[in-house]
Amino acid sequence: MITREAYAKVNIGLDVIRKRPDGYHEVRMIMQTVSIHDTLTFEKTAQDFRLTIAGSNLPTDDNNLIIKAAKLFMNTYGIEGGVSITLEKRIPVAAGMAGGSTDAAAVFLGLRDLFEVEADDEELKTLSVKIG
Repeated sequence: MITREAYAKVNIGLDVIRKRPDGYHEVRMIMQTVSIHDTLTFEKTAQDFRLTIAGSNLPTDDNNLIIKAAKLFMNTYGIEGGVSITLEKRIPVAAGMAGGSTDAAAVFLGLRDLFEVEADDEELKTLSVKIG
C-alpha cells in the first residue's frame, strides 16, 4: 500500500495569453501551494480499477481524472492487473484550487512507486498533458 498527499494551490496572479487552436487557453500564472490536501491510498488488485471517495459525491467512473490518470499510466507502462484507490477529499470541489489536477498528479507518483516503474518526473509531466 502506498499513500500520497495532493496539495491544493491558489493563484496569486493569472493572465490569459491567448486561445490555442485546440480550444484550451495559454496562461501565465503565479501559484502557491497551501496546506489543504487530499490523501490518496493505492493498493494493487488482480484486475479492474476501483475508486472510493470519502468526503465527496464525485463520480468514481471513467469521468474522474483519477481513473483517467490510472488507466493512462497502466496502459502506457504495460502494467497488468488493477489498482484500488481511496481518496480522502479535503480540497473543495470547483474552487479553482487544482483539486482534480493535483489528484491526477498524485496518481502518477503513487502508481510509479507502487509498481516500481522507472519514470522520471519529466516523463510523467509529458504523460499528464494527455489528460488535460
